[in-house]
Amino acid sequence: MQPKGGVFIVIEGIDGAGKTLHSRNLCFELHRRGLDARYTTEPSKNLIGKLIRYEFLHRTKIPPEAETLLFAADRFQHVQLEILPMLQQNSVVVSDRYYYASLAYQGAQNVSLEWIRNVNRFAPKPDLAIYLDVPAEVAMARIRRGKSLLERIDLETRVREIYLDLVRGNELTYIDGNQPIETVDSEILNLTLEVISRTERTSPT
Repeated sequence: MQPKGGVFIVIEGIDGAGKTLHSRNLCFELHRRGLDARYTTEPSKNLIGKLIRYEFLHRTKIPPEAETLLFAADRFQHVQLEILPMLQQNSVVVSDRYYYASLAYQGAQNVSLEWIRNVNRFAPKPDLAIYLDVPAEVAMARIRRGKSLLERIDLETRVREIYLDLVRGNELTYIDGNQPIETVDSEILNLTLEVISRTERTSPT
């Protein structure tokens, strides 16, 4: 079972929710089933993404509007250089964060959600966007590395509320990230396989 035209999966959540772990686990399980699954992440590994990671997440705090534009610029490159080419190769693309993160993190800093959406109009809609829900206190306790400038309990609490609003608006699919790792992995895998199966049924032969 290999999707025709590719399948785009996004996994979102506050910092410490387990996005990277579960994104990589999903790719592993898809590979085991003979599917060409590709892991990718935002900020990307392109030039702008590296600038965001090494300067603006850890050293220099800039206005959230500027953050929005930088993340959008990185996302544009991510879409053009990685996501779309992989989808054209009929791969299952699993992205660890996407434009929902801009809505949540910059929105939590009082940037207009409508403006953030307009800035990201170029970004293709995923076939499935999952939100891993973990309370901010639990997520912060999980982070052992040095926290970024955006990883503060008050900010993460506001970020979580925006993510939950996106769930209520049916933009994200909710999964309880507080469950055992194996349970979360299983739920993500089942949702993904359903989307792949649906894509197979609707693709022209």
